[in-house]
Amino acid sequence: MYRDKMKFYGISLFLFFSIALSAQNTQLQYRFRVYLKDKGNPVFPVSEPEKFLTPKAIERKKQQQVKIDQSDLPISPDYFNQLKNAGGKPVSYSKWFKTIVIQLRDSSQINAILQLPFVDSARYVWRGIERNYRNPVRPRLGWPDCPEESGEENGFGLTEKQFALHNAQQMVLSGFTGKGINVAVIDAGFTNADVIPQFGDVNLAGFRSFVPEGDIFASSDHGTKVFSTMAANLPGVMVGSAPSARYYLLRSEDVVSEFPVEEDYWVRAVEYADSIGIDLINSSLGYTAFDDTTLNYKPESLDGKTSFMTLAANRAYEKGMILVTSAGNEGNKPWQKISAPGDAQHALTVGAVGTDSLIASFSSKGFTADNRLKPDIVSAGKNTVTISNNGLLDFTNGTSLSSPFVAGLVASLWSVNPSMNRAEVLDIVKRSSDRYNRPDSVYGYGIPDFRKAVRVVLSKLETHEKLVAEDCFSISRTAKNSFEITITEPDFSFDAYTVNVLDESGNLIAKHEFENEKLTVPVQQEVKKANQFIHFVFKSPFTQKTVRFKL
Repeated sequence: MYRDKMKFYGISLFLFFSIALSAQNTQLQYRFRVYLKDKGNPVFPVSEPEKFLTPKAIERKKQQQVKIDQSDLPISPDYFNQLKNAGGKPVSYSKWFKTIVIQLRDSSQINAILQLPFVDSARYVWRGIERNYRNPVRPRLGWPDCPEESGEENGFGLTEKQFALHNAQQMVLSGFTGKGINVAVIDAGFTNADVIPQFGDVNLAGFRSFVPEGDIFASSDHGTKVFSTMAANLPGVMVGSAPSARYYLLRSEDVVSEFPVEEDYWVRAVEYADSIGIDLINSSLGYTAFDDTTLNYKPESLDGKTSFMTLAANRAYEKGMILVTSAGNEGNKPWQKISAPGDAQHALTVGAVGTDSLIASFSSKGFTADNRLKPDIVSAGKNTVTISNNGLLDFTNGTSLSSPFVAGLVASLWSVNPSMNRAEVLDIVKRSSDRYNRPDSVYGYGIPDFRKAVRVVLSKLETHEKLVAEDCFSISRTAKNSFEITITEPDFSFDAYTVNVLDESGNLIAKHEFENEKLTVPVQQEVKKANQFIHFVFKSPFTQKTVRFKL
């Protein structure tokens, strides 16, 4: 993992709370990743995906042209039961890679496990003392007594330079802030994210921990800071890069120790994200060295096909998701190179620069062991504005922050046209970057320009001339210089619906609110002279749609 100080925090947290716990088993135990020959008798047929995938997951796979196959099916419960009967305690699993992680009281017990007819092989991935630590005390946080100095009401506040780095202000002001995009944040924990008032308006749809021990909202505040760079919405103070996205918080990192089993937790989190219909994942985690040094990765391991996480990162893309990951903070350390899963071919690997566009000394470098370009891009990871576990603003360094900030911008770009294929989104982001024609192993393709990217996405929308009829609204050209927008079967009061009018480049021309079911939008003559196309961004409380018309 990238965060030595976070490791100390996690150990301190454990020592504090373990005092209050009853006696626990202090015997050294072991965890093994058991590779299966198959997944056993299918619990469900592939032809009935609604039994093992959510409707959103099925819809996303269809939209991204991903076939549902045997890898999506769960492992047979009988295999878990047989492992239990043989003395193994299942703690994690992967349906994609046909593995089950089991815990044993004695490492020699693995010999009996290997005799089971459905077991192919096993790999040692953890040893330690089982710690069922938890945080029995939860804080009651409030807004600071002295509010932060803010700028204009709709300004970016302290994050202004971060958005300016990517030329992304206009994208946000035009109304593209991630609405309609499902985002998962996989991290070490999200201390107090459930009680910090600055997160009160975030669309948090769910959370889950895949680590057997600890509390997702008490084990580490690394994820809290990461989450804040994307989701915060404090106009004039701090604006996240995708404040309107729908979020799931997933914990896969155990800050108490460092072992390959955390890759298993991470893979499980990615599979879960796939099964619930996540569109985009941010992961600010990476691994090179472990507490048992015999398990360490070597530079030649970064070949895109060795790390368990790297294999899963590529599979995530194949399943229809975009996965954004931090490059690592090893640039000024002996390792220097990126960390797994940053070597995954289909992961968007992000290095760190300051708002002055200069590379941060700690940002990990490429290339991969098989000489592929990494990192892919860079973003703001030096003095990045974050929210800490006490609800106060902070400035934090690390590719752990550059990754989520640009991941949110990618989600906001995708919200211009959520039906766009993930490959096309990634290609547009890379092509917009300032070093696309001269990439290197430090900056990758460089700093993405989201003003350019929005323009490209808008140009790919279907062009209409007279009439558009959607599920909840229609747009018609009623006169040469005006359009009429009608809400059909409204579920909310009319003032809950808005329309932003953009020129052909995505610049905001006007904002309109509804007073009744019909809204007339005039088009000024100077707009017609300067543009061949115009765009309407229709917003309801839960949906958003961008429509392109020819003038």
